[in-house]
Amino acid sequence: MSTRTVTTQAELDAALAKRVSTIIIDSPRGVWLTISDSGSATVRASGSATVEAWDSATVRASGSATVRASGSATVRAWDSATVEAWDSATVRASGSA
Repeated sequence: MSTRTVTTQAELDAALAKRVSTIIIDSPRGVWLTISDSGSATVRASGSATVEAWDSATVRASGSATVRASGSATVRAWDSATVEAWDSATVRASGSA
């Protein structure tokens, strides 16, 4: 099982292409990373990461991460994470998310 932390879109795309099993997004606040298909990878947005997820993407958000989800994306959020969802997106939230 491989894990990679990414901070840029290029790093995220490379990790997805290499089929890394766990991808941790830790981008600086305001730097949006986009994911449309996470495949079999577990994608986690942490810290102040900002992520746009759509289609068949699945993202777990914690800390003060922000995720915008649309299409059939699935987001699980906890801590102080913020999620905006529309279309058929699914969100599970706990804590103060």
